[in-house]
Amino acid sequence: MIDTTAIPRPPTPPPASGTFDRLRTYKAMADDLIGFVGGRFESLGDMYYVPSSAGGLYVMRHPEHFRDVLVSNAECYSKEHSAFLRLSRVLGQGLLNTDGEVWRRQRRMIQPAFHKARLASYARMMVEEAAAMAAQWQPGQTIDLGAEMTRLTLRIVSRALFSHEVSDDVGAITRAVTVLQEAFSAPPILPQWIPTPLRVRSRLARRAIDRVMYRLIAARRAAARSGEDADLLQRLIDARDEAGDGRGLSDEEIRDQLVTFFLAGHETTSHALTWTFYLLSDNPQVVDEMHTELDSVLEGETPSFEAFDALPFTERVVKESMRIYPPVYAIARKAVADNRVGDYTIPAGSEVGLWFYQAHHDPRWFEEPQRFNPARFADPAAIQRMKNAYLPFGLGARTCIGKTFATIEAVLLLATITQRWRLSLAPDQQVAVR
Repeated sequence: MIDTTAIPRPPTPPPASGTFDRLRTYKAMADDLIGFVGGRFESLGDMYYVPSSAGGLYVMRHPEHFRDVLVSNAECYSKEHSAFLRLSRVLGQGLLNTDGEVWRRQRRMIQPAFHKARLASYARMMVEEAAAMAAQWQPGQTIDLGAEMTRLTLRIVSRALFSHEVSDDVGAITRAVTVLQEAFSAPPILPQWIPTPLRVRSRLARRAIDRVMYRLIAARRAAARSGEDADLLQRLIDARDEAGDGRGLSDEEIRDQLVTFFLAGHETTSHALTWTFYLLSDNPQVVDEMHTELDSVLEGETPSFEAFDALPFTERVVKESMRIYPPVYAIARKAVADNRVGDYTIPAGSEVGLWFYQAHHDPRWFEEPQRFNPARFADPAAIQRMKNAYLPFGLGARTCIGKTFATIEAVLLLATITQRWRLSLAPDQQVAVR
């Protein structure tokens, strides 16, 4: 263990001079967290340090720092960060927030369910749901696209996880998920033992989700489904740790994975698609180029899993949208051993914040970073420059297991809707990052 009082630290923001100053800082963070953090990077550099009772917080935006934390020194970090501890109250010990051998066992058992070859049946379902939604729209109609995309991706993740068996429960799960997402977003100002109204509703929501999940697991164990059309629930039940003890997942482990996939599997994609259509509404020439590709490749037919690889420009549109508006804009870790990141030693017990959003908008890695330019993802020099700077799905061994699923979903939904509609921003509509 090193003497943490003697090591050099990155620049530190000026300390608050009193209660009023602290309140002003909290308000600035609450009003615009991304802008607040960005301002600190501009004044302090690529890494800065904030003293805290949790061992201090190191905030980073440089691609080499991302690589150090997530790849080179990955064994020195865990997900015991305070943010993940809050998530674990809902997600349990799911793939997103576990570490060590527990995570490795889960990953090797679940990974086969996400192999690209197994995604064809999911792709058909994605396109069916998108076409059904688009068929309900009318010319000149004003829609809340964020709400529409959320409903669409909820239907898709429900079918991917449970086939059609959950159709009667989607409403209950959706209401519960909405409460839990609200609880995640609320700052933990009061001690956890105080039963605020939101915490009470959150506990009731967790119980509602558990009732549905355990009932579905029990029913499926009693009447298994097999074959290529097996959903994720069946594949979790069938999974065996062939490289370990040969056992399958317990009901509790399956529950934790299902809740993790349900929560993580719809909101990120719905946000990505909503921002993509927003960007397209202001870039009609990109829409024209997309139509050229879709007309040439699909020839009027519905998009398919087989067509995915033949739609590179449409995929570049999605990639560029997730660069400008990354659904996962920052991640957190906790150091469990002393390690080196850039010019500084990160002591065990410290927390780190990796700000992908700031890297995505850095002119050192992206020319004209504020400009929507899908073509940058076809330029080998640009791709080389953005290495470790473009991380919509993370980096290293903990890269999102659903990366391929999510990419195929976003591209096929975008293609299906764009085939049928051109969307424009409603007059006088103001759009801002929240």
